[in-house]
Amino acid sequence: MPNHLVSENSPYLLQHANNPVDWYPWGEEALAKARAENKPIFLSIGYAACHWCHVMAHESFEDIETATYMNEHFVSIKVDREERPDLDSIYMAATQAMTGSGGWPMSVFLTPDLRPFYAGTYFPPVKRYNMPSFRDVLSGLVNAWENEHTELERVSNQLAQHLQQTSVQSSNNTTFSQEDLQRAVAAITDAYDWGHGGWGDAPKFPQPMMIEFLLRRIDYRTFKELKNLPAMHALKSMARGGMYDVVGGGFSRYSTDNFWRIPHFEK
Repeated sequence: MPNHLVSENSPYLLQHANNPVDWYPWGEEALAKARAENKPIFLSIGYAACHWCHVMAHESFEDIETATYMNEHFVSIKVDREERPDLDSIYMAATQAMTGSGGWPMSVFLTPDLRPFYAGTYFPPVKRYNMPSFRDVLSGLVNAWENEHTELERVSNQLAQHLQQTSVQSSNNTTFSQEDLQRAVAAITDAYDWGHGGWGDAPKFPQPMMIEFLLRRIDYRTFKELKNLPAMHALKSMARGGMYDVVGGGFSRYSTDNFWRIPHFEK
């Protein structure tokens, strides 16, 4: 039997319309239900081309036992990040603040008044790779909601204050001097991986903002060999590897290895 996503327009939401999880779209109906029943909200944010979103859906959201537990203890809301980048941005900031990283599927647990108190990304159906199982996460949070509510409120209030302060700081007008920009160029260049191209270890992300920033800072009058510039070296490393789609053009989202050979699934 379809859930509350059946009338949505988003292809991503429609992919979950027949899950046994009683999904709601983001809206007053779901939020009012959480307030009236005093249940925590499970907010799942993803998008149609997200591989691990589909994996978690198949492993957990299509599982009758898991779905029954979710329906009993949570109000579950599905959001397409391509429809609601505003919500994605807010709760990605919360996820990064709590875990130090982010990604999709984004799994955020909220109080009925929308304060996050726990977050993560993909959770497997059984404990593995130093990750708890999704069922263990659910049961642990239900226990906290019922028996450690004061601590949960403290955490959610502290995080809400942190996000508000961060938002105020980021909204302040900041003027960067040429010296600031040069220091940024130096730091990015020093961190460059000349052995494999790009920045950081596997998984290797294209880092388009770094590349665009470096290209804007080039004084082409002083460079004879553009191939020696990190931005050009990174682009050529990506183009030579398996991330580049030789048939349709464009690059995959990232490479799972250090050599740009093994692309991740979505483009």
